[in-house]
Amino acid sequence: MSKYSVVSLKQRKKMLYVYSIFLFVLALSIAFMPISSMVKEDINILLYCTGASFWIGIIGTIFMAVKINYCRRVHVHFNGQNIKLKQCGLFHFFQNKKAMIADILLLVSIAGIVIDKIMIKNIFVLFIFSSSLLYSFGMHCMLNGINYKYINYQEERNENYESN
Repeated sequence: MSKYSVVSLKQRKKMLYVYSIFLFVLALSIAFMPISSMVKEDINILLYCTGASFWIGIIGTIFMAVKINYCRRVHVHFNGQNIKLKQCGLFHFFQNKKAMIADILLLVSIAGIVIDKIMIKNIFVLFIFSSSLLYSFGMHCMLNGINYKYINYQEERNENYESN
């Protein structure tokens, strides 16, 4: 990808979708960890699938986050119009409707973990809330940050601009 190549809006939305899928696979693998470790078999297929999906999820999520961030950094028109915009998704909350859902889920997950540790003390519930926390945190960081603004950025067309 050259310095001046432009990623279309459709491609950027697809990158966010793929990021979400990898993050979901990672979170799902965490939810299945206690179940797969309790199965008593000589060859535990569920344990291997959970481990594989964990690594596929974590590598895919990191790869897509880096790819989205790289595409944003080299997008000349977006950076030209948003010179002073420095928005880390980690520190911002409730920036749009989708981010609001992720932020509420994040807070509910944290509350669920605290309640489970104090009152319920069930390993399955803990892993489900941990899985939900991981997914909502990943989406919180993406949806509240500058990369999400880049994903939804629509360029104004003029005579001097050619789309690739």
